[in-house]
Amino acid sequence: MRNGAEGVLLDFDGTLTKPAFDWPAMQREMALPAAPQAAGRLGAPGEVSILDYLAAAPVPEAARVAAILERHEVEAARRAEAMEGAHDLIAFLERRGAPFGVVTNNARRHVLPMLERTGLSIGTLVTRDIGVWKPDPRHVLAGAEAIGVRPGRCVLLGDGRFDMMAARAAGMTAVHLSPGPGLPCDYRVSTLAEATALLGRLLG
Repeated sequence: MRNGAEGVLLDFDGTLTKPAFDWPAMQREMALPAAPQAAGRLGAPGEVSILDYLAAAPVPEAARVAAILERHEVEAARRAEAMEGAHDLIAFLERRGAPFGVVTNNARRHVLPMLERTGLSIGTLVTRDIGVWKPDPRHVLAGAEAIGVRPGRCVLLGDGRFDMMAARAAGMTAVHLSPGPGLPCDYRVSTLAEATALLGRLLG
């Protein structure tokens, strides 16, 4: 999409906020019996997310893993910091009048205090509490519906593989935020300042 985008969906952890999860420690505690990739972060590279594992695990195992995840999410929320350029990006979208929202695999109860702590102003928030999560395209499609924009006119900005998978499956323009080699996507940016400039060109 060269231009003509009408709305923007933003990942949260690792995109608007600095990554605050101690993923190696959490993976060691969980000691999931699947391949190492299955213990990957909620939206990071991996074949299966922790959330998918939880959904399929027997009740006692799911309860054990969920308790570990909850503890780490609470700690991450306590340490949350806005990514450099996040406030400027939000301010740009507000000035532009472009509908935007956050689509995150985090739980709403953890994202809300993170928003308060970082001072980020987000009106539309779609979390895993809707019952589906990235890379399932239904998660980001719910985000598009929430901001009132057709999927084909949405840009999704995220730092993880699951973000890019969900965006492309939903027919959205996928923008990968990464300082290094990019994932399959439509555009790659290394900073939120670059992302803001790109959105300025893409938004109609």
